[in-house]
Amino acid sequence: MQHTGRASKGSQFHLQNLVNEYPEYLDCLILSSNPSLREYGLTHPKWVSPIASDDYAEYQDEQFLEAIGLRHLSSTLFDFWPTRGPVWDALATVGGKNGGQGVILLEAKSYTQELGNPNYSCRASGRSLKKIEHSLAIVKKIIGVKPETDWVGDYYQYANRIAHLYFLNIIEQVPTWMVFLYFVGDIEQRGPSNVAEWTTALDEMETKLGLPKHHLLDQRIISVFAPAWGQ
Repeated sequence: MQHTGRASKGSQFHLQNLVNEYPEYLDCLILSSNPSLREYGLTHPKWVSPIASDDYAEYQDEQFLEAIGLRHLSSTLFDFWPTRGPVWDALATVGGKNGGQGVILLEAKSYTQELGNPNYSCRASGRSLKKIEHSLAIVKKIIGVKPETDWVGDYYQYANRIAHLYFLNIIEQVPTWMVFLYFVGDIEQRGPSNVAEWTTALDEMETKLGLPKHHLLDQRIISVFAPAWGQ
């Protein structure tokens, strides 16, 4: 768990504003963009992070599972991924039919350099790296990505989020959606001023990752765009 405190700029700042001050807008943005989530959910998402009363904490590893009510999956997550895994920008649960509970994972960006660069490549080594590479190889095979495609380089952050989406949906059979939220008009961060600029960068990323347009997890990945809030 990382007690980040109140952010002052960037995607973290804008996301904190949305989750804590405008959750209805965020909910509608996400729900309107994905039919499978709309069909599943009987309730609007319940955001559990980053919450002001919790010092805007962000979670990873078993604490991320605990935040979404799935701590009992800690051992199987460790079998799949080493410790010091993704720190989630935002987390939510959503009530489903027959008393089920789904999960929303969210990653936010406000400028294109956050998508991928050498600073975001995998830093693991030894057994941890082998575990990561093994799990990524499984995910690539399942969704139709060529095995030689580099998923531990510049765009590793996106790849490891997709891997965790696979873990929850396919291995653990927990209905899960991965939201990628892209802010438009973050002047301070020199971010894209329109959706088209984001789309160009995203197309390049998906090409580098070798992602097919349609695959096993594509209906569980939600890309949404929102104005930079609070500037």
